[in-house]
Formats: sequence, structure tokens, C-alpha cells
Amino acid sequence: MLARLVVRLAPLLFITAGAWAQARNPARPPTLPHLEHVAVWAADVDKTAAFLHDTLGWRRHPLEFGVAKDSTVFGGMKLAFVDANGFWLELVQPTSEGPGMEFLKQKGNGSLVELDFFVDDFEKTVARLKSKGLEPAGMDDKPMQGGGLLTEWARIGGKTVSAGERLAYVPLSVSGGTSIELGWEYPTGVVIYRDKTWGDKDRTPASAPRTDHVTVATEDLAKSTDMYVKVLDLRHTEGVSGIARDWMGVTASSQVWLNGNSHVWIDLIEPTGAAGEKLLEDPKLGSGSIVELGVEVKDLDAFVAAMKAKGILMTAGDGVSLPAGAAAVTTPTGDRYCYFPRDKSEGMRIMVFQRAQSGSSALDSRDAARLIP
Repeated sequence: MLARLVVRLAPLLFITAGAWAQARNPARPPTLPHLEHVAVWAADVDKTAAFLHDTLGWRRHPLEFGVAKDSTVFGGMKLAFVDANGFWLELVQPTSEGPGMEFLKQKGNGSLVELDFFVDDFEKTVARLKSKGLEPAGMDDKPMQGGGLLTEWARIGGKTVSAGERLAYVPLSVSGGTSIELGWEYPTGVVIYRDKTWGDKDRTPASAPRTDHVTVATEDLAKSTDMYVKVLDLRHTEGVSGIARDWMGVTASSQVWLNGNSHVWIDLIEPTGAAGEKLLEDPKLGSGSIVELGVEVKDLDAFVAAMKAKGILMTAGDGVSLPAGAAAVTTPTGDRYCYFPRDKSEGMRIMVFQRAQSGSSALDSRDAARLIP
């Protein structure tokens, strides 16, 4: 059911400003995707950005950009970037009636809807996809048209300008329902504007909680891993444990770590049992859905205490209370985690965790593991 819903609503998922200017990392192969940001559907961009700043210290970029309200594809859109400590979240708010607003109503506030990769050479990337027998898709999940060109507006210093980018998408039938964008930014693109106006003094402090990974659910772990490796050329770990999460039916071994970029991972999970079945059959989630953000802190007890002082009582997952007297759930690998209650987080599902101090951490094993092409 979710797959059919995603296909029907595919035009709504792909309005992000994804891309990667060629000069930024000449050492990386020009067709290798680099996970640059994740798109978050928001009922109110301002409230969501304020929550992220008040709780995690993540700063909002002042750049304003969006889609005109007369857009026949989306309806009006207001967008903003938030610096998730070295990684970006793109907040997307529908502002007028239309497909975008309908999608928000169906998926819900705070939904994580898209993995946004940049590439250094768009033409070579498109050619590489075609060499693998894939026809790059457009925003509507049909064959890409017009070279993938998308034009948005951006407001710089009070002046409204055009912002161009070229976008291609992995067909949903290939990605297993996950919205995956491959983009390249024009010199006038919003990400170029964003980075030119974001100096060291503006960034989220390095001491703040940091985004470690993005979790994607699948009903077939081997098949999904194969897609990321063979289609996107991402590298992954093998035989490395992940963070077990009982509330969603994820064991330490039912996961694969994919290297999204130099410091943010994709945690591919295969939920099992009754809890896993519930997640995979949820019309707001399901196989291929981006389930949550994984955010690392150095002192989880102190973080939980700070949230309690703000009136936020952390949980063990959706609708699940933490063990009596405990500030977090402790996993078999000694890692500890808890979640923001979603009625406090503007609907976003965010797991906050601390690595095991004994050397048994699943995250330490992942970081030390050899990456497989």
C-alpha cells in the first residue's frame, strides 16, 4: 500500500535543492553520490527550526527559498536549511492547497521524505545510471525530462533571484520506495547561495549533538543493500552490529551500515517480529521509508536531564516508556539511546544516543570496519 502511495505522490517528494559543485572535492569520483541533506516535511518551518535550535542547538540558515504558489506540481512551498552539525536538514512547508498540502496531511508533520545526494558531474552520473540499464526518473517518477532542470526562487539580502539545479531520481521501483535524489547545482543554485553565506561563526558549534546516521527501513535487507551498492556505488560494512531497537523490531544483526558521506551513515534496517510488521505496514512508514535521524551526544544522562528541565520527557520509541528509573535504553552492545516524544519534536522521529564506554560500541566497530565496494 505504501509503495502505491509513494508512486502516486512522487511529484511531491522531490523539491529539494540537491547538488554538489565540481570544485568542492576533486578527489572524489565525479559520479559518486555524496549524502548532503535530508528533506523533512513540516507543518510550520519556523516551529520546527525553533525546536531543533532550542533542544539540539542546531542553527537555521537565513536563506529563504521556495516554490511559487501557482506551481501545478506542488502548490506553494516555503523551505529552510538547518545545520545539523556538519549535515543539513531541508525543511519543506506547503503554503497553499495542492498536492504538497495533501501529502503533508497523509504523511504527517515531521516526516523524513527524501535522501538527497550530490554528484560532481551530472552528465556522467546520468550516463552511468543508463549504462546500468536504468532510466533516470524525474520528480513524477517518469523518465527525466528537460535534462532534469528545476528552477526555484531564493531571497538573498532582500532580493529575489532565480535558483537553478539539475536533478535525477532513482526510479521508485528500483529504490524499493525510498525517495533518492541525485543532483548537481548550477552556479546560481540555492545550495551555492547557502554555502557562500555561511561562515565558521555562523555554523552550529561542533560541541553540539551531531547527526550520525539516517535510518531507512526495508523488508529485504540483502536486496536493498544490493541496490545501494550496485546502483549508487556506495560502500558498506559487513558483519558489523547496529543499535538494537526493540520498539521497532530491529536486532543488532538485522542492519547494514552504508557510507553516505565522510561522517554521516545510512543505517539500513530490516524490522522483524510483531513490532517490525507493525512498522512495515504503517501507511506513514513502510518498506523504503526514512524512519528516523540518529543523533549522537557525549553525555546522554546530562542531555536527558536538560530536556527534562525544558519539560520534555524522553521515551524508548513511539508510544513506549523508558524502563522505570532509567534515562535511556541500554543495548546488548552497551550503547544507550532514547527518543524525543513526537508531540514535542514537531513530529520528527529523532533517536539520541551515546556510545558504549567499554569499547563494545556498535558505532566504534562500524567506524573501524573495512568498507566494502
